[in-house]
Amino acid sequence: MSKLEQVLGITFPYELEICSATNSTDKVKKGSVFFGLPGSQNHGSKYIQKALELGALIAVHNDPAYRSENTNIFKDQGYAFRVTFLNKCDDIEKKIISEYYQRCFGEDLPESSVNV
Repeated sequence: MSKLEQVLGITFPYELEICSATNSTDKVKKGSVFFGLPGSQNHGSKYIQKALELGALIAVHNDPAYRSENTNIFKDQGYAFRVTFLNKCDDIEKKIISEYYQRCFGEDLPESSVNV
């Protein structure tokens, strides 16, 4: 487990090769983790899409108002998550990812080990 995983309390999928971590889109490079943190004028989640376009592998934020494009399309965060991400995971990964989802959003997915 990397130091970043220990600090965040999560385990990244083994195939991810994280090269850096930043909260500034000016410093994002391919393989970065982007942290969208509260700022003095804007919440950093406002810059998540730009960070991903610049090569960030993962975006971490704590903005309850942030909604991805698919959440806006489907009007259901859990459903949007399942059809855009979870359905691409192996069966073994689905339980782990569902647990992370529950920790972040406070609701269980049908794939959660609680519901299996």
